[in-house]
Amino acid sequence: MKVIGGEITYPGDITGSTGIKLHLRNGKLAVVTGGTSGIGFYVSLGLVSKNVHVVIGGRNIQEGKEAIEKIRQEYPNAKVDFLHLNLASLKSVQDFVENIKARCSNVHILVNNAGVMFASYEETADSLESHFQVNYLGHLYLTQSLMEILKISGTDEFYSRIINVSSIVHNIGSLNLQNFEGRCLPWWEYSPHAAYANSKLYITLASWCLSKQLKHENGRVTVNALHPGIVDTPLYRHVHWSIKWFLNCLASYTYLTPLEGADTVLYMALSSNVERETGVYYDNCKQQKTCQLSYSDDVIKKMYNISTDIISSRVECKKSFKK
Repeated sequence: MKVIGGEITYPGDITGSTGIKLHLRNGKLAVVTGGTSGIGFYVSLGLVSKNVHVVIGGRNIQEGKEAIEKIRQEYPNAKVDFLHLNLASLKSVQDFVENIKARCSNVHILVNNAGVMFASYEETADSLESHFQVNYLGHLYLTQSLMEILKISGTDEFYSRIINVSSIVHNIGSLNLQNFEGRCLPWWEYSPHAAYANSKLYITLASWCLSKQLKHENGRVTVNALHPGIVDTPLYRHVHWSIKWFLNCLASYTYLTPLEGADTVLYMALSSNVERETGVYYDNCKQQKTCQLSYSDDVIKKMYNISTDIISSRVECKKSFKK
């Protein structure tokens, strides 16, 4: 994918990396988390180029303003907005959803893209480990909270689409339901690399569980996960200096650019070839298998239920405190 003269084009006219034609989606609205920089910015730019109204969710209001300015430099009439969203706070997710519902009657595409990677141990406003909440649980709560509007927005011609940005490292993640939240570990036992891989595993497993649930309900909503590629983005800022220099050298030769990393996300959001396709994992715009744990239905359902219970307990606790 590349930008030419203010228009985003794909190899072979309007096509994805696989050369498959993408249909323009006029009148659609997409929510993109982490859409101010990196992959998320180019996802937002790509959606806008196809006449999709984009609402960017992010923590930094100034970065949101700057992202909108950059997009409108390419597309002066772009329908793009920014709303504050801090995934490290379930209350912020609630406020974000209320703002969406107050402004929008439909949401057709939800791209859960924002994240943190390799950060030192830190607990969120909800007393949860940061990778766990920002990458996984905050997005799950956002998805659940927008589910009704996603359902009513889906039609027989275009099912609403939930796109979860996972990673190939989900294959080395582990699931410990006894310490699912990854909290209260002594600092010397905490591994930011393991926390990141685990969060991407949870994203992938929850995608399958939610997909099966929606299939059972015959809802016009699809849920898929993807690996965007190894992309040179600001997420690497937490990598220790002792190896960051090496990764920077490696990135200049082998990593994808954020523009290239947006390809598979845009393919999943726009292509008619994935219409009604759900519960699938994509890499480089192609279906790929996931880890063995992905086929353990009972474990996945238990994980999903525990996740929902954690959300409910935190949200109810906040409500009680306010009273």
